[in-house]
Amino acid sequence: MFRRSFLTAASVTLAGCGLAPSPPSTESYPESPPNVLLSFAWDPERSVHEIRFSRGSRVTPENTGELLARTVEGDSETVWVSGERDGVADFPLTPGATLTHSVSDRHGVRVVWVAPDEDRSILVGRHRLPSETTTATTESER
Repeated sequence: MFRRSFLTAASVTLAGCGLAPSPPSTESYPESPPNVLLSFAWDPERSVHEIRFSRGSRVTPENTGELLARTVEGDSETVWVSGERDGVADFPLTPGATLTHSVSDRHGVRVVWVAPDEDRSILVGRHRLPSETTTATTESER
């Protein structure tokens, strides 16, 4: 009895082993955002955030539709690079690049990556201002 149930289970288990493997998928993987490490500095005298692309992979038209800075509470937006709109810089964006983002009030800033096909976006960096009015520098990694 045990032998019969074992043979039945083994034949079912091994039944798929003789099939030819399926061919590789022709669908491409979704484009992932570049690896971007940013540093932020707040200049209270000029009411600007200075954003520096400290380390990471190159930001190119193949992996990025837009990279932009947005004021946390407000409607201020600075386009760093874009395939569709005028940006402060041109592709490719490499480590060492800087962006100055002006704000009308004392608010933080977010840096947003937009996919090349513009179907999704993610937050790649954020800077919150400290309660004091001195210059502050922080580093944020995605």
